[in-house]
Amino acid sequence: MPRNFNRPHMVWGWRGTLADDVQHQVGAVNAALTSLGAEPVELDTVRRHFATSAPALCAAILRRALTDRERVHASVAFETYQSRRPPAQLMTGAEELLARLIRSGCSHSVLSLSAHNGLTQHISDLGVASLFLRVDGRMGPSTRSKKQPLAKHVAMLRETIGDRPIVVIGDALDDVRAAFSNRVHAVPYAGGLTHADILRQSGLPVAETLAEAAALAIEHAHSMNQTM
Repeated sequence: MPRNFNRPHMVWGWRGTLADDVQHQVGAVNAALTSLGAEPVELDTVRRHFATSAPALCAAILRRALTDRERVHASVAFETYQSRRPPAQLMTGAEELLARLIRSGCSHSVLSLSAHNGLTQHISDLGVASLFLRVDGRMGPSTRSKKQPLAKHVAMLRETIGDRPIVVIGDALDDVRAAFSNRVHAVPYAGGLTHADILRQSGLPVAETLAEAAALAIEHAHSMNQTM
């Protein structure tokens, strides 16, 4: 292994990526649709219309704009459904994968648009907080983009990891856009709430599994060091 080879730091998404909550999310979307008098949909439909808020997703599925009142109904129904579900477990094999990557010299953090306190409590309850250098969730009002949160996340990480490569791994095109905006690499992950065909629009290789996503992150870090 070349002496200057730096193992990457991986910034993971939570919902739809490390958290095994895809079916929970589909149920919440259907609760929102039902509140609008619409029929429930299957996972494939959610993946092909994914948006970062329940009202936006419902509007995309229904192919029309929602009224202000409908937006409120959709949001309340979505959040109510979520609050009544037990917390999601980690994706099968995720804890072992993260631990193995740490032993190989990689490191991890979580960046999510979920509310910060709930996110950190969830991760603590799962007993995996020690696997992450940082866990950052949403501190203020809802936002549809990780661009600014990622900028802050990266700045804080740099104090710990120096100039090691950073790779964002997530299940939404927004993860890719946020990474590009902050000049870090991204690996789109197709096991979450965005269809692989949509993720391929980014022009990046799309990972079907978390292990494949990690392998692509390591491959990117290796290629960066080969050009140094």
